[in-house]
Amino acid sequence: MVPINYQVVGEEDYALKISIDDAGAYVIDSGTYTSQPPRKGKLSGAQEQALIDAIKALGLPREHPLPEGATAFEAQLSVGSPGQQANYVFWEGALEEDEQLNVLIRLLERL
Repeated sequence: MVPINYQVVGEEDYALKISIDDAGAYVIDSGTYTSQPPRKGKLSGAQEQALIDAIKALGLPREHPLPEGATAFEAQLSVGSPGQQANYVFWEGALEEDEQLNVLIRLLERL
């Protein structure tokens, strides 16, 4: 599996962090003002393949900066091993504009 780290910080202490290692083990840390313990698991073969297909379809990152005056819901996505990863920084509203990015993020959020 390709290592993936996804993090988004929203308003009022909302945060979501999803990490997948090269063995397909994942940790999801989602919280609001009432913290929840992290969830852990392992990707199924179908989940791994769907994520790999979505990464390939995404290709090179396009810029999706925060709109002027926005201070929340900036997301960071890194795909690949340290030193070889591609980094994407985008505003979550960009998911409505970038279909390939939307597919990958929705697969992560379904874990």
